[in-house]
Amino acid sequence: MTDNYSDIKSKLTALAQQDNDMTAVIAIGSSTRKNVPSDEYSDLDLIIVTSAPESWYSGEYPKKLGDVRISFIEPTLGGGKERRAIYDEGRDVDMLIFTPEQFEKCLREGVAQWVMNRGYSILYAHDALVELIKEHIRLEVSPPDMSGEEFLNMVNDFYFHNIWAYKKLRRGEIWSAKMCVDGYLKDRLLKVAELYCVKKHGKDVWHDGRFFDRWADEDILAEIRQCFARYDAADIETALYNTHKLFARLARELAAMLNVTYPETAEETARSFCGFRSDDIPF
Repeated sequence: MTDNYSDIKSKLTALAQQDNDMTAVIAIGSSTRKNVPSDEYSDLDLIIVTSAPESWYSGEYPKKLGDVRISFIEPTLGGGKERRAIYDEGRDVDMLIFTPEQFEKCLREGVAQWVMNRGYSILYAHDALVELIKEHIRLEVSPPDMSGEEFLNMVNDFYFHNIWAYKKLRRGEIWSAKMCVDGYLKDRLLKVAELYCVKKHGKDVWHDGRFFDRWADEDILAEIRQCFARYDAADIETALYNTHKLFARLARELAAMLNVTYPETAEETARSFCGFRSDDIPF
C-alpha cells in the first residue's frame, strides 16, 4: 500500500537531523503494526522528543511538515502534550510531544510501553535513547486485568449510575440521562466485555473499544445493538434496561471467574428502582 505520509516523515526526519533540540522521532500505531496494518483511513502517530516543546505547542514546527488545515493541543500520557493536526487531503497526524526527561520517565515507568507495545519505528534518535528504548520496550501486549476488589467497585459503580441515570430521565434531564447511559455506563460495560472476552476466550481486546466487532463474541454483538439510544426518553429507558441486562450477565460470569461474591443486593436495588423486569434479567 502507498504510504500517504512518506513526505511528512521525510520532512520531519530532515528537520530532526538539523535541529539540536530534537533527540528522537518515533512512529507508532497502525503505520508500524504487522497485525491489523494501516489502511487508507489510518493516521500517522508520532512521538517527538525535544528540549524545546514550545515550538510544537505554538504550531510553528507542525507547519514545516505541510499545509495544516486543522490543529489543536490536548494533554497526553506522561505529562506531555499532543499536537493533533489535519494536513491536506485529510491526512491526520498525531504528535505526542515530550521533553527528553518526560520521555525517559515514560520509558522507565512503563507508560511508553502502553503506546509502543504493538510496534514502533525509530525515524531518528540519539544512540543513548535508542538503547534505552530497546531496554524498556517489549513488543508484547498485556491483557486487561483487575483485582476482585476493583471489579466489585466497578460493578457497584455501574448499578449506582443505573439509578442516577433513571432519576435524570424521570426529571426530564434527557441530555444528562443519555450521556450517562451511552457514555459513562457504556465505558463500564466495555471494561466488563473486555475482561470477559480475555478471561473466557483469551481474546486480544485492544483498547477503548477499538476493533470491538472483531473481538467481542457473537452474543455480545447481538445484544449490544439494543443498548444505544436515540435522543428520546422512552428509547433511553430501553437502552438503559438493555445495558443493565448485558452488564449483569457478563458481570455474573466474571465474578465466578475472579472467585468473588457477586453483589446481588446492588443489582437488585438498581433493578427494582428502575422498574426492570426481574424475570428477564439473567441469574
